[in-house]
Amino acid sequence: MPHSILVKFVPTESRSFDVSLGQQIHALFLNTIRKVDPDLSQKLHDESAGKPFTVSLPVNKKRRPISNFIAGEECFVRYTVFCDEIWEIFPQIISTFCNETMHISHTEVNVVKVSFTPNGGGVNPGEDFRKLANSDPASKFELTFVSPTSFRLQGHSFILPLPSLMYSGYLRKWNRYSGYEISEDILTDIDERLLISRVNLSSQVLHFSNYFQIGFTGQVMLNASDYSYRERQMLTTLTKFAYFCGTGHKTTMGMGQTNVKLLT
Repeated sequence: MPHSILVKFVPTESRSFDVSLGQQIHALFLNTIRKVDPDLSQKLHDESAGKPFTVSLPVNKKRRPISNFIAGEECFVRYTVFCDEIWEIFPQIISTFCNETMHISHTEVNVVKVSFTPNGGGVNPGEDFRKLANSDPASKFELTFVSPTSFRLQGHSFILPLPSLMYSGYLRKWNRYSGYEISEDILTDIDERLLISRVNLSSQVLHFSNYFQIGFTGQVMLNASDYSYRERQMLTTLTKFAYFCGTGHKTTMGMGQTNVKLLT
């Protein structure tokens, strides 16, 4: 069952950062899991193809990305998980978050609240795989890329939201973790059939510890009117799942956070 969780924390000191905190938020999550289940933490660390969680970049209470901590000012990080192995120990993870001192990039932070996130545009944050698999089909999908998003293509970063790149990633993770397999036939001619009808995108650079990554943020509208009822249902399922699994690569380091809106 996929879940979306919001962690509210307060830094105890002010500090500016020259790099994206995605790697640090990622490390915090795995380190917290290691305190509960070391073997699972190592397994998630070693997993190379489609990890079953995502992390966001930190934002302020207005949900705007931040590049510095201000002592005493609330910050938020969103995690998603979509495998039972993590979810089964999540109560212990929450307890560890709330009862132990946490550090993000050598800055002490106090976790004050852990909660489910609100609706992501047509997606119930606690909607299980069965309900997702039986979604009412939509005809148009509006995807909002909240954090910089890109794809790995022929060894390079590619920063256009082509349906074939987006949906192959959604499908791969869906089939691996949901238990409700969707045929790869849904990807056939998808760039010619699932039409981009509107875009509003801009590019952004994320600086990691020893490299930088270019991605796009903004919105894209996709029109699925060329598909049958059943095909639209499958595409709707995958689109809704994007809210949990993210889009593109490095979704476990803050990239590819995706909200969706379904239109009939």
